[in-house]
Amino acid sequence: MGKIERLWKNHLCPIIQNLFFNTVGLLNVRLFGTVDNRNLKYEISLCLIFKDEGRFLKEWLDYHLTVGVDHFYLYDNNSTDNYRDVVQPYIDKGIVTLIDWPYQQSQVKCYKHCLETFCNETKWIGYIDADEFVCPKSAPTFKHWLIRYAKFPAVMIDWLQFGTNGLINHDYSKNVMEQYFSCWEDFWMGKTFVNTRYRISNWHTQYFHHHSYVYYRIFGIKMPMPAVNQFGFISPMNHEWGGGKHRVEHSTIQINHYYTKAWNVYKEKMQRPDVYFAKNAKDIQKLLTREMKCTNKNYTILRFLQKMRYDKGEITL
Repeated sequence: MGKIERLWKNHLCPIIQNLFFNTVGLLNVRLFGTVDNRNLKYEISLCLIFKDEGRFLKEWLDYHLTVGVDHFYLYDNNSTDNYRDVVQPYIDKGIVTLIDWPYQQSQVKCYKHCLETFCNETKWIGYIDADEFVCPKSAPTFKHWLIRYAKFPAVMIDWLQFGTNGLINHDYSKNVMEQYFSCWEDFWMGKTFVNTRYRISNWHTQYFHHHSYVYYRIFGIKMPMPAVNQFGFISPMNHEWGGGKHRVEHSTIQINHYYTKAWNVYKEKMQRPDVYFAKNAKDIQKLLTREMKCTNKNYTILRFLQKMRYDKGEITL
């Protein structure tokens, strides 16, 4: 790739896309966009493909119920642990739909299957992992936060990366959110929630679930449009606008990404197959590199802890 071609691809093209979508695109959404008034079973659902995450699924489900998620589409990818014992009570209550998904490295097909199969059950689907927790910073629930983006076809929420907190062993008697608060100074990438009236256009890319492009008609012309971010800007992947120099402080929501947890948990993950990569992408160097960026602390998610305990019946009046 020549110098001019790199300049176009990495700088000029994203700038032109940013200008177009944040003028013509935003104007079109605000003038002609409509709120989803379909009468469906669920407002917000999460799609998760997992492998041997049974020890962490209960907290993940209980937490997201606390912040306003209605339903979960769980795709089991050849797990060998006791995940079924964990999710069965939620299945019995109609909270979880469990799908057997034995195919190797088929995360993209799983997500596509979920959107195409359940688009008439739920208005929004978010594609997140079992180590990711959607954390509104001021709104009482995620559902309340999402109202402001009701006209948009897709919303990208930023990751805040959390590290090991220096722990060798994870304490399974405690919640994940109680043990890890050492984090990065700034956001990095994120995940997308898609309105099921629309279809994703960039399934073919590795990072479609980090920043989905959705087919949308701009003044009658159908084209792929990036998701809007929490600062109200429609931006191509890796070219986020809004929030200024202190984006974390100015943000209204984040996804807490507990990528590593304690050393013993990360070590286990390094040694087992991945749902996306044929070769596991986790290694010791990636752990150490991420740890070096954990220069801040963030406790925002703890504001939901007592409510989650109350909802589960762990604390009573």
